[in-house]
Amino acid sequence: MANVERELPLFPLGGTVLFPGMNLPLQIFENRYLQMMADITQDDSRFGVVLIKEGKEVGEPALSFDVGTVAQVFQREDSPDGRIILVAEGQQRFRTLNIVQQRPYIIARVELLPPEESSDMQIAQQVRGKYIEYAQLLAGMSNEWMRDVQVPEEAAELSYLVAQSLDASMMVKQGLLEMDTVEERLIAEVEILDMTMEHVRQRVRREGPSQRFSTN
Repeated sequence: MANVERELPLFPLGGTVLFPGMNLPLQIFENRYLQMMADITQDDSRFGVVLIKEGKEVGEPALSFDVGTVAQVFQREDSPDGRIILVAEGQQRFRTLNIVQQRPYIIARVELLPPEESSDMQIAQQVRGKYIEYAQLLAGMSNEWMRDVQVPEEAAELSYLVAQSLDASMMVKQGLLEMDTVEERLIAEVEILDMTMEHVRQRVRREGPSQRFSTN
């Protein structure tokens, strides 16, 4: 069965890769995106979040990666100064086929990618355990104590949560988003989690716990 296609307004971001099921807070102040929000309110309140490959968020239209995530606005506040403060939820991955409009904001013809399914529960269990260890380790870095870490049972949802939460570069996260299968993403996340936790442990041995930490 062919994937569904549709036209979708795009919101290119320089420092965010959105995954399905994850939330994205935004403050909208540029006129083009204020217009976008007004337009999508008349439709289904959906837009596409894509990582910028070349260019900037402000100014001329940026060149973005082809694979992004459909986001739907579910919380919105219009500020007296004209800004829109909103929270959107990632829903479904898509691939850009072609650009149909550049101004005032980008609209693309996109292919909606089907939901991913997973059959390898062993790798999901492995990632689940490592992610819990990772979250507890980061809590300890901030002199906090974490008893329970909530993780999804469904493998695809787990892979998205871990990918969104990782202290990794945007290029690494974009690579995780673009992976074709849940298993491929989970296998990559095992390696990333192992490397990240070893980095944290080495820093703890050198410096002790701290209030802020980044592996970059």
